[in-house]
Amino acid sequence: MRMTIEEFLISDECLVRTSGTSDGTQDKYFKDGTWFKLDRHGGEGMAETLASSVLNAIGFPNDLFVEYKPCIINGKNGCYSKNFLKENESFITFYRLYKNVTGRDLATVCSKMDYDDAIEYVINFVKEQTKLDIHEYLANIFFLDMLILNDDRHFNNLGIIYDDTSFKLAPIFDNGKSFFIGNSRAKNCSEISEKINTAYAKVFSPSFKVNYAYLKKYCMLKCDANIVKKLPVYEDVNYSRFIEILKHTIK
Repeated sequence: MRMTIEEFLISDECLVRTSGTSDGTQDKYFKDGTWFKLDRHGGEGMAETLASSVLNAIGFPNDLFVEYKPCIINGKNGCYSKNFLKENESFITFYRLYKNVTGRDLATVCSKMDYDDAIEYVINFVKEQTKLDIHEYLANIFFLDMLILNDDRHFNNLGIIYDDTSFKLAPIFDNGKSFFIGNSRAKNCSEISEKINTAYAKVFSPSFKVNYAYLKKYCMLKCDANIVKKLPVYEDVNYSRFIEILKHTIK
């Protein structure tokens, strides 16, 4: 099905300036319970759209991921999504949870550990603090990241939701810096198969395949090349390019 790209005019009063160490940080607007994100490098909105479309085509439960749609915001490319938090809920990143409890930086602590020890350390820490088992949560995210080559998955877009009484896992979100967006190393490669080798994961192992393989038995996501036929079609050069990359990573 061919989809249209919506256009929105949004007042600067709704602009939420964001800052951070992540290269994937984008300026956002928040209006009427909806987040609008502007592209920073070019193509992030379409990358978010394709990532959530893949999860939708696989049949992943809608409450376990954020659905993004491409749009034009005040004449600039981007995407929008509904706020996944209810009025009494707050999102707590793994980074913030660890910082609040220990006063230390989770990424720094994990960087000094062997791979197996680091991932088990984080799993056990979250379980101790929230009673949540994150094996499946991480496995599903690692599978998706392997497909879309997301090199901006970090401890600030992994997290939990707290409603003043209990914890639950956050949906999968923030997939914009995928498909080589912002990857300067990929620019020197002519073939997609070569470019794939320039994409690295950010948490635990730099290898997407190693991250996924470690938790593979917990993953509920599966797909093959037929998934491409179920994806929506947008008249956008970036989206078409991302589809071609996806065909390679699914193999």
